[in-house]
Amino acid sequence: MASAASSEGTGVAVGWPRWVSLIALAPVFVGLYVRVLSAPSPGGFVPAQAAARAASLAEPFYGEQLLPNNTTRSVHSAAAAEISGGRLRAFWYGGSREGAADVAIYTSVHSPLDGTWSPERIVISREFAQRHLQRYVRKLGNPVVGRDRSGRLCLFFVSVSLGGWAGSAVNLTVSEDEGETWSPPRRLIASPFFNISTLVKGAPLRFSDGTMGLPVYHELLGKFGELLRLDAEGHAIRKTRLSWGQSSLQPVIVPRSEKEAVGFMRHAGDPPNRILIVRTADGGVHWSPTAKTVLPNPNAAIGSVLLADGPLLLAFNNAEENREDLSLALSTDFGKTWRIAHRFEGVSGSPGAPVPEYSYPWIMQDQAGDVHLLYTWGRTRIKHVRFNRAWLESRR
Repeated sequence: MASAASSEGTGVAVGWPRWVSLIALAPVFVGLYVRVLSAPSPGGFVPAQAAARAASLAEPFYGEQLLPNNTTRSVHSAAAAEISGGRLRAFWYGGSREGAADVAIYTSVHSPLDGTWSPERIVISREFAQRHLQRYVRKLGNPVVGRDRSGRLCLFFVSVSLGGWAGSAVNLTVSEDEGETWSPPRRLIASPFFNISTLVKGAPLRFSDGTMGLPVYHELLGKFGELLRLDAEGHAIRKTRLSWGQSSLQPVIVPRSEKEAVGFMRHAGDPPNRILIVRTADGGVHWSPTAKTVLPNPNAAIGSVLLADGPLLLAFNNAEENREDLSLALSTDFGKTWRIAHRFEGVSGSPGAPVPEYSYPWIMQDQAGDVHLLYTWGRTRIKHVRFNRAWLESRR
């Protein structure tokens, strides 16, 4: 308020040179920003590690259950991480509807001892985020979670202050006690001007130099994916384009080695509607042009994981126009060819959700070798599916 008062009546004399200076410095600032965030990556990927359990050592297992929801009318976009004791901590957002002011980020913990999920509780509310981010927050969106090199849980989530999802920013909060308590959230600086139109959906990944990779995407003046490189404190130090143009969203990156990884993206462009794929062979410094796979995509998110000593799995909506079929595809050649291993939802005659939407899958493998899939079930619940390698191999 003081600065506004001091310039009153002399706005032309004081404000004009100031703006001229800012405009003159802008190209220099952008150049330095792009140069820093585009520098070559010094370390390669750290592929996820899990126990490789031989199918002959365990009986096939497959189970599914709905997570508790006694709080909100609508839920969406689940994420999860394994925590101590073989437990699973899930996150999602829920409220009266997507984009409503009452939407918050929720969490629940799965116990392997009795197979139950704890009652949901709020991790981040809109008011809490607004207070700590020190800016107006209109709504909250997608959460994703991973661990940094210190083993801390890092929860990233989307917030919007103005407009729709194209005006989003990504925020970070950290837990050192497996998600019981969290640091005040702070906003990531991912673009030089206004810092808007950055969203998340894919799981974070780690690099051998201790930095973290965060797949992000943009919806303002284009739809494309990027990979942010975050330092130990969670600050963006580099970013690499994964795609260009108007039709690729929500990248999911799966490393196979220190140098090699594959990325999948949601397709929002012209038909045929197919999942998009990109590849890198130099630790994420350069990526191939996007190409369409044979797998359909109804402009919806996908999830993917590479099993330890096993195949590449992809959870997706196996249709071009709706989200009523959620299936599992399997590849033994790292994404070159695929076969459908199972249909989770959309089977004729099976009971379904009141609203037939099964979307936004999050798939992961725990340290014991079991696979966990979480997804939006009818926009009213989050569903958890768990299976082992023996069950998967029985699907041949």
